[in-house]
Amino acid sequence: MLEVYLFINPLGSRCMKSEKCILRLADPIFGDISYQFIPLLNPQMIDQHLKATNQDCHNLNLRNKQFNLHYRIILDYKAALFQGKKKGRLFLLNLQNQLVKQAQPYSEKLVLEVAKHVHLDLAMFKEDRQSELARRAFQADQRLASEMNVAAPSTAILYNADVSDCGLMLPDVTYQALYEICENNGLIAKQALAHQKSAPNLHIL
Repeated sequence: MLEVYLFINPLGSRCMKSEKCILRLADPIFGDISYQFIPLLNPQMIDQHLKATNQDCHNLNLRNKQFNLHYRIILDYKAALFQGKKKGRLFLLNLQNQLVKQAQPYSEKLVLEVAKHVHLDLAMFKEDRQSELARRAFQADQRLASEMNVAAPSTAILYNADVSDCGLMLPDVTYQALYEICENNGLIAKQALAHQKSAPNLHIL
């Protein structure tokens, strides 16, 4: 069993690609891979986001605005996860599509439309996104990131408990890298393997 923890910026296009890589690979080997998308929020991430969107990363008002926006989206995601991991991931991907790919502004109306689209219980979702439980879930995610020494989004930590208690840190998730990790761990049948280039260097934790 391969366990994958992907730390994400919910407004990052690179993270969206990483999420889709994991989902694409998980489909054919679903029984042998467990994965979680864990939202990350720290000052360095806000710096990167502001620079990537050509905004002044030294502007305190902008920094606070972006921090609050990311925090709000993360609480929405945590609330969706309370209704099941599959629905939570669908909610995240659909919301990211609207915010990142379609460049729609974040709003209450948009969030509820996405929640309805993925068939969340709206009354429960509205309550949970304002709850102390969602805030504690966010704090637990940040503690996990700290324990795993993760500071940058699109970083994945991978464990194969059948082989070792050590984890691999993958700084930038790609389909190619994940594919070869699964191949090396015997999770993909040899006859099904396509020709792949070597995966990038992985760092042992």
